[in-house]
Amino acid sequence: MRQSHLKKTAVLGLLCFASYANAEGIIDIKPYISPSITYDDNVFRFSSEASANAAFGSPEMSDVIKRLDFGTDVNLRLSRQLVNLNVAISDSKYNRFDLLDNTAKSYGLSWSWRLGNDVYGTLSKSKSESIAGFNEIRNPVKNTRIVDRQSASANWSFHPDWAVFISQERVDTENEIVTFQPLDREDVITESGLRYQNPLGTQLSLSYRLIESDNPNRTGFSAFFFGNESRQKSLIATAAWLPSPKTRISTRLSQVSIDYKNRPQRTFSGFNQRWDISHALTAKINLNAAAYKEVSPIDDIASTYVEITGASFNPVWNLTSKLALRAGFSYEDRDYLGSAVGAGIFFLGDRRSDTSKVASLGLIYSPTEKSLLQLQYQGEDRDSTADIQSYRFNSISLTGRYSF
Repeated sequence: MRQSHLKKTAVLGLLCFASYANAEGIIDIKPYISPSITYDDNVFRFSSEASANAAFGSPEMSDVIKRLDFGTDVNLRLSRQLVNLNVAISDSKYNRFDLLDNTAKSYGLSWSWRLGNDVYGTLSKSKSESIAGFNEIRNPVKNTRIVDRQSASANWSFHPDWAVFISQERVDTENEIVTFQPLDREDVITESGLRYQNPLGTQLSLSYRLIESDNPNRTGFSAFFFGNESRQKSLIATAAWLPSPKTRISTRLSQVSIDYKNRPQRTFSGFNQRWDISHALTAKINLNAAAYKEVSPIDDIASTYVEITGASFNPVWNLTSKLALRAGFSYEDRDYLGSAVGAGIFFLGDRRSDTSKVASLGLIYSPTEKSLLQLQYQGEDRDSTADIQSYRFNSISLTGRYSF
């Protein structure tokens, strides 16, 4: 009897919600379909033909991948509240390495809420399921990775130019294959701070971020050497300003420290910085550039963290109202630093260092507001002191998209 009453109440609530949405809200539904075909000359990012031959008994490293994406975006606005739902399915077929055939899935649900004029925030949940990439672990297997995210944030604008904010996000990452399950992670990311923004476009913020991480499936040597739990603390300052109507400069500076539970030899701290500039050279040409230096933890026998120094340049040229040319160039050095001597293990080899150069070029044609056709090239050349981590690849793809 109680269940019947609850069902009736739920149905009545949905009917009221639908009536209210119809009377006071706006519903926007945008389904889409997107076929693509890609040629990749080094799918598994092998360091050489010999590595491919050892894995498959053939020096062939290239493949043609056909993919079909389809999904929908739904936006529901009720007065000052906005609810968004997105669902996507991607089916990929490989011509040579058919062991990688897969159907990726993802969905996301978010609510952008507001109370009055000064208090607002978001609630969201998303989940994705797809095969893991091969840039770092070039093991020629199909490892399905599931990423589950939940987040909440709140902001209070106590002054027209000032606001305080707080957010928390939980990210759970799971790997299907047993050999990759020690990489499973549970991260809880909490951040709070103060933000300033004036009508001229100047922005300043200061925040504190805490990332609590757990690798629940680490056992044996990996648990002993790398540990299962860590805490990353960051004090972050950001700024952005417009020296002219055509130019925007922004920076993000942070002091980072990472502590490992019961593994003090892996503790480290460092200073991160990133600088970005965007400039409208003409009405049709936009230039974007970035330079950065960051430190990040690494699960490595010889090193405890990696220092990443890089720069990128991304110009965009809108040739016509329907045709655009986008390019990307980046250079990055990754130095593996720190010492594992405190764990009782002495490393006598050369310290690992990687240099990576990436280039991309895309031509985008939009014949109508609902349709798009894109021809894209991407390539990378990575040179590493660890020979098995070196690789080169080139890919070219043709993608179409139509929104109904």
